[in-house]
Amino acid sequence: MKHIFLSIVYLLLSSSIIAQKLSHELSQSDDYYLNFWKTNLDSLSECTQNTLHYEILSLKRNIPGYTEKNYKDLITQLNSEIQLKYDYRVGDILSFYIQNGEKTSFAIAYSNFLSKKFSKELELASLPKTLKYLPLALSAMNKKAMNKAGASGLWQLRYSAAKKEGLVINSFVDERRNIDKSTLAALVELKQLYILYQNWDLALGAFACGPSNINKSIRRVDNKVDYYVIYPLLPDFGRDIVPALTAAAMISQFPQEFGLKIPEIDFNIDVDTLEVSQRLHFVQLNKVLGIAIDTLRFLNPKYKNDIVPAIDKVYQILIPKGFLTAFNELEDSIYHYQDSLLFNIKRPVILPPPSKERRFAKYEPERIPDGSALVYYHIKSGDNLGYVASWYGVKTSQIEDWNNVYDPRRLQIGKRLKIYIPEEKEDYYRTFDDLSFQEKQKRIGKAAKSSIKPKKEEPLGKNWFYHTVKSGESPYIIAKKYKGVSADDILRWNNITNPRNIRPGQKLKIKKQ
Repeated sequence: MKHIFLSIVYLLLSSSIIAQKLSHELSQSDDYYLNFWKTNLDSLSECTQNTLHYEILSLKRNIPGYTEKNYKDLITQLNSEIQLKYDYRVGDILSFYIQNGEKTSFAIAYSNFLSKKFSKELELASLPKTLKYLPLALSAMNKKAMNKAGASGLWQLRYSAAKKEGLVINSFVDERRNIDKSTLAALVELKQLYILYQNWDLALGAFACGPSNINKSIRRVDNKVDYYVIYPLLPDFGRDIVPALTAAAMISQFPQEFGLKIPEIDFNIDVDTLEVSQRLHFVQLNKVLGIAIDTLRFLNPKYKNDIVPAIDKVYQILIPKGFLTAFNELEDSIYHYQDSLLFNIKRPVILPPPSKERRFAKYEPERIPDGSALVYYHIKSGDNLGYVASWYGVKTSQIEDWNNVYDPRRLQIGKRLKIYIPEEKEDYYRTFDDLSFQEKQKRIGKAAKSSIKPKKEEPLGKNWFYHTVKSGESPYIIAKKYKGVSADDILRWNNITNPRNIRPGQKLKIKKQ
């Protein structure tokens, strides 16, 4: 009986151990961050090994038997301006870095090479130097890394953050892969998020996951403002940014403690810059000049699909030194090599003109007027596009097109608007952003008196009356004040085609019902 009991206990324990092991294996295989980091690490190693002609070091993959106390001691020695701490997730990530020791060592070498550039920009931006390890933590130093949420580049910049800083992102070019431009954009975003949250854990979380995910998660835990409390609620593509930064800083500063040896690799490649005025494919340079495609990708990561889209403007491309003369001699051959196949060139389809019955006006976006200067205005409480347009003497439709504003009612306070004004008035308008509402109104009032004659009110019949538009009113809001009147009625009675063009103080005809 005793033997049977012991056998049952043994079987239960064995099943439990197997279940735990399977659970751990499944969790690691489903671990988004580790899989994403490993994919980028492998891609980086494969792309650069032929380009830089280095050999992967043969390292032992021994994981040191560190205790939690050992990890905490190492974190203390980091002297980080950001308060980093050890938790189980830091240990998981460190172990994974060590398991991929040879390739991790190369990624750290590349990180060390760029750290001088990162440190300089961080110092200029008055940001913590520890952030220089963020690219290693986020993308394994792979400039072409892109996560499932669309964040891209060394810094894993979100689309909205990159576009806000003027980076070009289209079907052929992604400047988030450009080291210099993406670094500056990332630091601006990080600084703004820290100002918003006053906490580096939350600022980093918002950088990777987006502020909306951080705010939503905080609300779901009864407004507890703690990154480690909301961590399980954050999306898997960005929630590991804090433990990953901690692990990256530890293994970068103390590689010997984890059995790693960082290789000495010369990342400086002698290059020439080409001015390209026609569409060019990396395959054309590879087949005609013999430049390795991996080398072209490493030097020119911003070009997606290996295509330089020089159709209506000149683009620059870097090639290794020694190929410039050959390019100039064989330029025509390079551009024409399999161009119809590589660019899928087809004859243009000529469409018949539209019938007279279905001829619609084509929308033409507002263009930047010749002889213009660019100034910026930041939206403040109580502002609307009508006010801003009147202050700068432009149309609301121009401001909307210049700034990709689709719904002017949702303009957020602090949003920066680009406004183009005549060059000769640049000094006059340069100070408008710093003026109070009353000062701006006063200025345009003086200008209006000298240039605009007041419009006489049209005499109305007994069935009509005037409504004076107040701040914040729209045709819809006005219509609700009068029974039987619709917003369309108001627009039709006053010959208004664009409801956004009504202004405070404007008098609108209303028909008595």
